[in-house]
Amino acid sequence: MEPVELSSPLVRLDQPTAGDADTVFEYCQDPLFERYLTVPWPYRRSDADSFISEYVPAAWASDQEYTWAVRAPGSPALVGVIGLRVPTASIGYWLGAPHRGHGYIPEAQRLVADWAFSAGIVDAINWQCLPGNIASARTARKTGFSFLGESPADHPHRDGSFPLAWTGRLRSTDDRQPKAGWPAGVVAGVVAGVVAG
Repeated sequence: MEPVELSSPLVRLDQPTAGDADTVFEYCQDPLFERYLTVPWPYRRSDADSFISEYVPAAWASDQEYTWAVRAPGSPALVGVIGLRVPTASIGYWLGAPHRGHGYIPEAQRLVADWAFSAGIVDAINWQCLPGNIASARTARKTGFSFLGESPADHPHRDGSFPLAWTGRLRSTDDRQPKAGWPAGVVAGVVAGVVAG
């Protein structure tokens, strides 16, 4: 598939470019990324370059994963990344620390879900994160995902294992209101953390 651009008044999703590599590298130094994400660690500048110039375009071309840069409208600055893995119909995302708390990722998830459902790519989207990643879980809940409990991760962690993960699902027929049944820590209080899945 050819990459598509998605946008709303709050967020714009387009393709990461070579000019984003420094920012990707900078954001991926966050210790929370080591704890919760599957990105290489330590994360090197060459990882950012290969992600942008090799992985993203190849994954679009092979219909394996559709990945977007997340930007605020009217700004070229990258604030995060979101992707839909097609074989597992799973969504993943991260947001740079300076940009958390503005609603970018819930809106980006809505745009990706609406596009994937309307294009007939999937009829349900799966979400996973390592237990304790409250920020990612709150974002999924806010977008309308139902919490399904814990199960082995669909995507391997960087050590090759498939650890237990919190899981959720959003069907094309679901409304987008927050659902009951999420862990108590997800529903109440404010915890700083990485938005990732």
